[in-house]
Amino acid sequence: MKPIIYLLIVGLLIDHLVYANDRFDFNPIAHTKSRIIIGQKVQINDDPVYQFLGVPYAEPPLGSNRFERPKSLNESSGSRFVWAQKFKPTCMQMKHLAKAINPLLDVDQIHEKIPVMVWLPGEGFDFADARQFSGAYLASIGKVIVVTVQYRVGVFGFLKDNAGLWDQLEALRWINENIEQFNGDPNDVTLFGRFTGSMSISILLSSPEIIQSPKPLFNRAILMSGIAVGQWVFNMKNTLKANKMIDVHDCGDLECLKSIPAETILEKSGYGWKPTIESDLIIDEPLNALQRGQFPKFIDSIMLGSNQFEGSLCLLKHLATDEKFYLKLIQNNISSEDFDRIIREDLQMFYGDDQQFSRYRWTYQQNDRDTYLHFCSELLIESHMKNYYDSILNRIQQNPQFGLKNIYRYKVDYKPKFSIAPGFINSSIHGDDVLLAFGLAFKQQQMAIENQIDQQISNKMIQLFSRFAIDGQPPSDSNHFIEIKSPNLPSAPSSSEAITRVFHPSIIETILAENCRWTSNNVSVMLIILSIILFVLFMISLVTIIRLLSGQSSSSSLS
Repeated sequence: MKPIIYLLIVGLLIDHLVYANDRFDFNPIAHTKSRIIIGQKVQINDDPVYQFLGVPYAEPPLGSNRFERPKSLNESSGSRFVWAQKFKPTCMQMKHLAKAINPLLDVDQIHEKIPVMVWLPGEGFDFADARQFSGAYLASIGKVIVVTVQYRVGVFGFLKDNAGLWDQLEALRWINENIEQFNGDPNDVTLFGRFTGSMSISILLSSPEIIQSPKPLFNRAILMSGIAVGQWVFNMKNTLKANKMIDVHDCGDLECLKSIPAETILEKSGYGWKPTIESDLIIDEPLNALQRGQFPKFIDSIMLGSNQFEGSLCLLKHLATDEKFYLKLIQNNISSEDFDRIIREDLQMFYGDDQQFSRYRWTYQQNDRDTYLHFCSELLIESHMKNYYDSILNRIQQNPQFGLKNIYRYKVDYKPKFSIAPGFINSSIHGDDVLLAFGLAFKQQQMAIENQIDQQISNKMIQLFSRFAIDGQPPSDSNHFIEIKSPNLPSAPSSSEAITRVFHPSIIETILAENCRWTSNNVSVMLIILSIILFVLFMISLVTIIRLLSGQSSSSSLS
């Protein structure tokens, strides 16, 4: 078995990069424009994997660079040799989450240019850590390079000028210029992410910086559980927040804030930092831009996806804000009065009023707990995903010259063994598709925690993503909606029994009621709450993964 290449870029630097070189048995080497990058070889199951950790893609955002757009890497400064064998410190954020890029490549194709998948993490614009998931299994099974990108978040990423999004753009430029040195194809790049990572992709797809780029920086995208919509995502009062930070630290201007210790800034920054619509990178909301035809002509394929129980986000919301109601939800003991109250409160917060309440109540005939969590799925994720999907379909139908050739949707309805979903939820919750796509089931196998169905479904998710990255379409050759379902069989099903395909967008049975086309301008507080919720979810997931991997050797590429 030939070695595998795996690349990871973290926090304004490439934190993990891998390349195969016959002259080096133990220390793989890659050459960029002016640097020699020395990595390490580790073992993933029976496959050797070459890793490069801590490789810079931009100048550190320190001192006068704090809060500013990233500055391109000065290739002439510093040592010519980069020892890339350890993760570097993460970018500042709550609980010290970080920025990273992570590519992975199979050397069976070492003389060919390999498709590249670039991952944008995101648990709210206050939290993101690209080191959370290793791309090793996705790369080795899917035969692609996997790159996970760290970018600034919170006050450091969004106090001024959307610096966190400019980090993403700078990382894409670095990849475009350097990925060939790792046998990657700069003309075959798929950008993928979940929640605020996915929201970031929707922003980039409508950005003039991408649309007018002299070189296409990516040509495909997978958006997982997130579209950037309204005050749900965008900060309309960025100047006020910046002025407040200046006042809190008794500063006269932003330059003064750059001299204050980063830990002090972070401690007093709070939550709720978000992108701002401005004149360069973001000139409008993605849906508005898309409806005007503002979309990159070089994007040939898009896939959107979500989990059956995205409403699990509301469970953690109530755990943080209303423990009594949370316990009622867990025990399935909410009264009609509870149900009416919480639906009206959420509609008021997101939609501005509760006039659609009775229509929604008639839409579903389940128990109140399931109905409410289904409602949360639509309110937070599904309605925006559907509107984006429909808008793209409309543009394709109205304009044959629209560059996009393929659009797909997937839905995961499978609860893996490693899911942190409560017992009463028998389906996938927010983030389970990510764990399946990154091959956590195969990591469990290393720990002798085997589950044949988990591994079959995980393999299907990996094939779904990697074939889309390679060919611009999933393993089947027809436009379709793909549903990944829990098998209702007493024994492990074959992989074909675990996947159901519905073959035309027109026959997809939507779960969205007409009244759930949310256009609320009153969601700022909710995004802050959900940022905290997602961080809690991230930490629970991380603890679960750490426990699963606690017996692994230090050669694991996830740290």
